[in-house]
Amino acid sequence: MAEGVSASSLQAAFIELASIVRALHGDWSAPADGYEGWSCHDLLAHLSSSEAALPAVVVSSTQPPRPGAEPFDADRWNRSQVRKRADKDSQELLNEFDMGTTQLVEVLTDTDLDKKVTLGAYPGYSVGDAMAEMLEHQRQHLEDLRRALHAHPSA
Repeated sequence: MAEGVSASSLQAAFIELASIVRALHGDWSAPADGYEGWSCHDLLAHLSSSEAALPAVVVSSTQPPRPGAEPFDADRWNRSQVRKRADKDSQELLNEFDMGTTQLVEVLTDTDLDKKVTLGAYPGYSVGDAMAEMLEHQRQHLEDLRRALHAHPSA
């Protein structure tokens, strides 16, 4: 497991991330530089859908792998999640991110971080390592989103 990773450090980091996401504002229709064809809204939809999925990834450590499950295809999953959220406004996506964070913090409370996850982008990783990887993933996208929103402030 990643050195220095504890449930409380992961919880605190995801809560901090949620507070930064909650403070975002700007032109959500602006292009998200580096994300071909995506707007800031689409990138927020990706962030919120990822956050909403993390509790299930953690819980998967208590379940056997699904027999015959296809390997995780990040591009396919991302496209489907962004498409499903196309009609949601930014406030709904921010609320989804918050709810995902709240649920994630709850499930991390009594989870063995050394158990292996069976769902998502990091099957076979320990919960601690998978969540540390996802935290970094979320941070990178958040920084890109902040940069795009600041480049295109709302009028």
